[in-house]
Formats: sequence, structure tokens, C-alpha cells
Amino acid sequence: MKRYLTHVLLTCLLVSSAFCAQPSTREVPSEKATPAPEQILSRAVQAIGGRKELNKLQSFQLHGVMRLPDERPVVEIDLATHSGGKVLGTMTYIGVGQSRFGSDGTTAWEQNLGANDEISWEIIDTASLSQKVQQMNWLEWFTMLPTQLQHMKVIGTEEFDGELCWKVQIEKVNEKGQIAFFSTQTHRPKGRRTVERTNKEDVTVDVFFRDWERTDDLLLFHTIVFSRDNTTIILKLDSIVLNKAREDLFVLPKEIVELRDKE
Repeated sequence: MKRYLTHVLLTCLLVSSAFCAQPSTREVPSEKATPAPEQILSRAVQAIGGRKELNKLQSFQLHGVMRLPDERPVVEIDLATHSGGKVLGTMTYIGVGQSRFGSDGTTAWEQNLGANDEISWEIIDTASLSQKVQQMNWLEWFTMLPTQLQHMKVIGTEEFDGELCWKVQIEKVNEKGQIAFFSTQTHRPKGRRTVERTNKEDVTVDVFFRDWERTDDLLLFHTIVFSRDNTTIILKLDSIVLNKAREDLFVLPKEIVELRDKE
């Protein structure tokens, strides 16, 4: 089970299980009405509270539980981030064990539980850390999209998770392609689609953002649904806290300090 869950989280950004969304039968806006990617992103930022409110974020904390289709909880997730690149993330595989990762803003690290319940510590690079954070915090995935504008192209509309959406294709050299979906009505980000290549066939992986609620001055989704191979796994965020993370959360573990000082 742990091996399965870890694979899903790392390859699908937190888990996967998917239906291919069907093409919309609604009237498609004319070509002249198609907005540029930067317009779609700008409207999406405004729809969740605006760039000014996002820029006020100094720290972000979330807690959630991931459940299988039978409602059984399998992973508990805790994440805290702070300005300056500080991070602390914990993934508790219920009944199995726990892994952690973090950074004090300078040194990024990871702690894992081995097959014989042996704990291992490792210093990791910032790219690996960023990927781990985005696997747990989909708001960060969204807010980082403007850095990829040069790789974006609007390729039309499609009904995605029951709503007509603009499809924004993101293609980067040597990276897995993805399509971001944005509501044509509310302008909110609705989710993401990727295609996972396997030995047998390509598998479509959809991620849906649902249950939008106010958190302070931001409108944020509190449920993430991962869909793949006609199976769905749901991550429900029961707590999102803004600008209250303590600095002492991000102090390096002594094991990492020892590793760092040996380098």
C-alpha cells in the first residue's frame, strides 16, 4: 500500500485516478473571443481575491486527509510554508509510517522511513523541494503558473468537471505536458490534466478543484479530487490558516545540520 500511495503522490502530484472528460456539447465561443493566457491568469487571480491579497501572504498552513473511494483514510497531510523559502511538510501514511521534508530557507531536506522502519535523512535540491510542496499545496501550483506564460497556449474550450472551461496547454522541453482548465463563467481555476505514459498505454490523470470557501480575504478550494483509470481519490482540506506560521517550525533537524556541516 505504501509503495502504491507513494507512486501516485509523486507521479500525479498527490494521487491520481481518472476519467477522461468528455468534449462539451455547449456552444463554443468564437475564435475572436478567445483570450490570451495572461488574460485568463489575470482573471483567475482576481476571482480568488486579487494579486494584492495574494502578495500579503507571508505564511500558509494546511491540514488534510486523503481517502480512497471507499472513504478509508490513507494519508494525513500537514504543510507549512513561510516567506524566505521556509517549508515543513509531513505525510503520515496511516498504519504504515511517516515521511517529512522541509527547509530553513537555505538547506532543503527530506526524512523517510525505510523498509525495516529505519529512518533516513537526506539533503535535497530546491527543485525537488518545490515539487514536493506543489504536490501538497495546489494553490502554489496555480500561483506559479505566470512564470510559465511563454510556454502557454489557449487551445479551445471543453466541459471539465461539469463546467465549460478554457483549456490552456503548457508545454516545456523535457517536461511532462499539462492542460490547465479555467471556468469561462467564474474565471476560477478548475483543475489540471496530464497524461502519464505507461508500458501498456497512456493514462489520463485529471485533478479537480472543488468546495470553494472564504479563508480571510481569499476564495480557496478545500477539496482536491484526483481521477485516474475510473478511480477517484479525494483530498479534503479541513484547515487552511494564513499568516500565522511560527518561525520555529522551520528549524533544521539536528541530523540535517550534521549532514550539512559534513559537506
